[in-house]
Amino acid sequence: MVDGRDTFLTGVSLFDALGTVAPRDRDLDALAGWGVNTVRVWAHWHTAIYQSDGALSADGRTRLLALARRLQERGLIFELVILRPGQLPGQPFAVFASEAARMKAVEAVTEAMRPFRNVLFDLCNEHDHPDGPMSHAAARVLRDRVKALDPQRIVTISSTEYHLVSAAGTLDDKGVRNLQEEAGSGPDSVHADIVAPHFPRTDTWAAATGDRVGAIRAALDRIGARVPIYLNEERRASESASVAAETYVRARTGAANSGAAGWLFHTAAGFELAKKPFLDALTAEERAGLQTLTR
Repeated sequence: MVDGRDTFLTGVSLFDALGTVAPRDRDLDALAGWGVNTVRVWAHWHTAIYQSDGALSADGRTRLLALARRLQERGLIFELVILRPGQLPGQPFAVFASEAARMKAVEAVTEAMRPFRNVLFDLCNEHDHPDGPMSHAAARVLRDRVKALDPQRIVTISSTEYHLVSAAGTLDDKGVRNLQEEAGSGPDSVHADIVAPHFPRTDTWAAATGDRVGAIRAALDRIGARVPIYLNEERRASESASVAAETYVRARTGAANSGAAGWLFHTAAGFELAKKPFLDALTAEERAGLQTLTR
């Protein structure tokens, strides 16, 4: 629900938007003009907005508040990825001095965003990633702290492509257990408000979207968890494999028609904003896909 209305989230990955170079007004205006209503941004992409003790840096706080205001002014949902795997000592992207510092970062971000009701939290991108996996029980501790500070904040947690479903789009016993531990309310479950699977990036990803969403929904029904499904990082184009504009449209349509709550247009165009602005980094196929996505 957005402003009291049922709304399908149509997002775009803009991972570097909290970096040292912010997205231009024309980039954000173009997205809103194309019918995009959500942008997904990382708190720690290249330059983290928090420090080793978990406190927001002065510049990081300024960047965070400025982006939140700019998105709110345009009626855009701000999906903020608070954490990434591998941020603790000895891990690939170490930024925190300890788990306590990681908790402090979650608290600091939650407090800073409390005035902004257009913000959705992905507690940790791909929490099961081998760079530094976070257990469901550990994620629950962080989730509960967010809810203690801001009970109405919507929180999800995303997972890697085979955490829940197979390449065929089915859930085995492990997938069902993982789903239950993400969406369930038990003490070892995350108790997420939204399920955010990253589906397998197979060649058939777009055509399979509807069936994959249906499989997740059926499993959620069996375990009694009526939570929305949001596909916040689907397959993206690469230098070696482009994606036709109509393929993006097919995937989004499949997600919407199968009962998902949202779908994200994943692109590398927002990965390096200090090197090239978002609109300039889009390929011709990506631009065409975005322009026709919601028509």
